[in-house]
Amino acid sequence: MNKANPIPLGLLGYGMSTVLLSFANTGTYAAGGMVFSMAIFFGGIAQAMVCVMLYSKGDTFGTTAFGGYAFLWLSFAFMNIGGAHGWWTVGSKDVGYYLLLWAIFTAGLAMASTVAPKVLTIILLMTIVLLGSLGIGAITDNASLSKFGGYEGILTGALAIYLAFAFLINETHGNSKWQVGSPFRS
Repeated sequence: MNKANPIPLGLLGYGMSTVLLSFANTGTYAAGGMVFSMAIFFGGIAQAMVCVMLYSKGDTFGTTAFGGYAFLWLSFAFMNIGGAHGWWTVGSKDVGYYLLLWAIFTAGLAMASTVAPKVLTIILLMTIVLLGSLGIGAITDNASLSKFGGYEGILTGALAIYLAFAFLINETHGNSKWQVGSPFRS
């Protein structure tokens, strides 16, 4: 019996959470309860569930990627909620270094992903730019760079949503009408 493919759910958790936070990073609205609820439940818990499902399938890359990003979203929400309630201080530079460390994590995933569909590698490369621009923007207090990261994040999240639905629709309909691209390496 075939098991369900959890990857579309994980990509939607990443993509939708990224888009929602990125709109806040552009200044469209404040990063508050809506953003942090999405970060905890869809970005964090849903991706953690996907991680466990992929672990049971022996998918090391998927386990690492979805597990890592699940904990990025959970720790990001916890860090910001705690800071807002005065449980601890969260400085701009602290957030910047946090994001740069996640950019390094993503660089490792991007290198490993070159044998996966091309769109996935592009999403990871765009995520490096997203995290790098937000991280450097926070460290240097460069609002323009952070805003650029917000706009770039909307595109990154949208591409992840596309890939999720490409996998879902192609699998459901038994064809490959939604293109995902051949791997950069075979």
